[in-house]
Amino acid sequence: MLTFAIVAGLLAALVDTGVMIPLEFPTAEDKREAMIAAFADRAVLGFVVGPVAAGLGVNGIVVGVLLGAAASVGAAVITRTWAPIIGMGVVTGLIVGVAYELVF
Repeated sequence: MLTFAIVAGLLAALVDTGVMIPLEFPTAEDKREAMIAAFADRAVLGFVVGPVAAGLGVNGIVVGVLLGAAASVGAAVITRTWAPIIGMGVVTGLIVGVAYELVF
C-alpha cells in the first residue's frame, strides 16, 4: 500500500503540475508558487486515496472523487477559478481511485 501511495502521489503531482506549464501568470514568481502549491495538493491527494479507501472500507473511486474535490476547494477559493481547479482535482482523484481499485 505504501508503494502505491507514493507512486500515485508523485504521478498525480507531476501530471497536474505539468498541465500548468503552458498557462500564463502575471509574474514568473506567481507561476512558480502556483505550481508548487498544485504539486503539493495533488501529491497529498494521490498519497491518501488508497489508505483512506482501505481504512474506511469504501470504494477507491468514491474516495478519490470526494477527496479530489475537497482538496481543490482551497486553491479554487484563493484563485476564484472554480471549474478548472476542482475539475482537475476530481479527475485526478477519479484516476487514482480507479488505479487503487485495479491494484487492490
